[in-house]
Amino acid sequence: MGQASRHASERTGSSWLARVSPFVASLRGYDSTRLKKDLVGALTVTALHIPEGMAYAQLAGLPPQAALYSTPAALALYALFGSSRQLIVAVSASVSVLSAATVGAMAQQGSPRFVALTAALALMAGAVAALAGVLKLGRIAQFFSASVLSGFVFGLALIIAIKQVPKILGIEGAKGGFFERLGFIFTHLGQTHVLTLIVGAASIAALLLLGRLSKRIPAALAVLVLGIVVSAVLHLDAKGVAIVGPIPSGLVSPQLPHGVGLKDLLGLLPGACGIALVAFAEAIGPARMFAAKHGYEVDPNRELVGLGAANLGGGLFRGFGMGCSLSKSAANDQAGSTTQVASLVTAGLTLLVALFLTGLFRALPEATLGAIVVVAILGMMDVKELVRLFHLRRGDFLGAGVALLGVLAFDVLPGLLIAVGVSLFLTVYRASQPRMSELGRVPGTLDLAATHREASAITLPGLHVFRPEEGLFFANATSLRDEVLTRVRDADVPVREVLLDLELTDDLDVPAADMLAGLHEDLSHRGITLALARVHRPTWRMLERTGVLAKVGPEHIYPQVAAGVEAWMAHHESQAWQEWRLIRDGLYLLRSRVDEAGAGLHGEERHRQEDLLVRLDEADRRMRELLNHLPHAPSGDDDPRGTRH
Repeated sequence: MGQASRHASERTGSSWLARVSPFVASLRGYDSTRLKKDLVGALTVTALHIPEGMAYAQLAGLPPQAALYSTPAALALYALFGSSRQLIVAVSASVSVLSAATVGAMAQQGSPRFVALTAALALMAGAVAALAGVLKLGRIAQFFSASVLSGFVFGLALIIAIKQVPKILGIEGAKGGFFERLGFIFTHLGQTHVLTLIVGAASIAALLLLGRLSKRIPAALAVLVLGIVVSAVLHLDAKGVAIVGPIPSGLVSPQLPHGVGLKDLLGLLPGACGIALVAFAEAIGPARMFAAKHGYEVDPNRELVGLGAANLGGGLFRGFGMGCSLSKSAANDQAGSTTQVASLVTAGLTLLVALFLTGLFRALPEATLGAIVVVAILGMMDVKELVRLFHLRRGDFLGAGVALLGVLAFDVLPGLLIAVGVSLFLTVYRASQPRMSELGRVPGTLDLAATHREASAITLPGLHVFRPEEGLFFANATSLRDEVLTRVRDADVPVREVLLDLELTDDLDVPAADMLAGLHEDLSHRGITLALARVHRPTWRMLERTGVLAKVGPEHIYPQVAAGVEAWMAHHESQAWQEWRLIRDGLYLLRSRVDEAGAGLHGEERHRQEDLLVRLDEADRRMRELLNHLPHAPSGDDDPRGTRH
């Protein structure tokens, strides 16, 4: 093989690897400076990940070591297949609670079956996300209202917090939904273990204080270490304070969960879809923000594949569902991380902890773990965002409120379905509204503008030019037809032609095409012509295949709206002052072009140009006289161009 062929083969292989793994492309130009920044980012993320991972494992209903076993694979797989260079995909509070809620309905927490179903759920969530990425369904995120999801996340944060309160109070944990747990806590406050409450409250205070003092201090790790030291020195377990206890060291081998049948998988499917959706929804926003900040692109479909790979890795190592960690991603970015190497190093450091350092966590108080979770999810309770929605748009606030209350009243999975349902309802409802503008000519120009935005825009009597402000499709077709007929019926001057500007309709489905056919018939019965302008090629083909083109007539389809207006004027005898003003403004614009073109002319050509200008001025003078004698015509003082001569 020649050298040129060898280089071509290497380029092809590199290109193939870059398509499969965005990580390869991020390593171009990698040097020691970037490595140093990535190592700092990895150490920062590890300091946050160890305590939060152990706490979130308990949120998912698993022992703390489950996070140490499963997250290294998740971190490494997302680093290889995800497209964001700063995002940290590992444990997630929202995904952990979704996992516990799904599996808790099918098995007793703490049982081997619960562990097996949790791993199966992570595997299914990974498969769902990866398949969605392969099928290029990343754009589905735009159909879910960020306002509604903010309400869902707020409600989820409240559920997470209420589950940690018994640990901090040292009382028995309640079961049931949010309000049942809240009622249980209030009725059992008298059983509060004072020393446990002191440990939990002190942990929360230390976390908040350290967070305010410096963003560089890993507050969660510092409080975790402090909690372990105090607990060991004072023997808090002997005084009634619950501790984590012995944590097995080592690793588990990758394996498929045992004893999970087809019926179980069907029962887990809604939760798997929910985890895939929530993980993607909370990841895509930060991923795009980091990409914009550092000047690269993220691919939503790649993000789905990366999240799917992370969940598959977590499930294979008997773990739980994985998602985006906002706090660790932000810390990773602030530390200066430039590539996914930070995630790979974090995975390695977590493996070292799982192999050799689990014994250090034996004396850790459960109240401290609960405090770490509560402080970590405070950012999910975005009160300012809800207040902003309330002041800006009550509809968005209502959607967020419905999602929030749905989570609290019906638990996580039904709440997720409510949030998704509200988002889809708002999408369909807004799409079904007839958003249509009537176009008129801006005085002094031949430009068209929406009459509700440009008050001076002039319309031609008998001709209505409408532009749908979004593409025509089945959801808005009927309402748009009704709106056109209503405006035609309520017009002050009898309408003789309706010209539809279809610029925003890139494609046309069958129901929308049928609507145009029906609209043509409705208008024809009223003696009104239907014309179309700016019809894109896919729309033209659909009109042709459905027979609408033959009904409307190719002679009534125009490349530009202006061409349709000109055709209207040419085929109708009655010319109102609006039409004469259009002709006069056209003459004025022609005169301006002739004047500009004559700047460099000399001799005979200059004389011809001056003669043409004189004739155009004479035509303009006659037009002004005509306009002054037409009924309802504005006076010359109303001319927005003012005096030109």
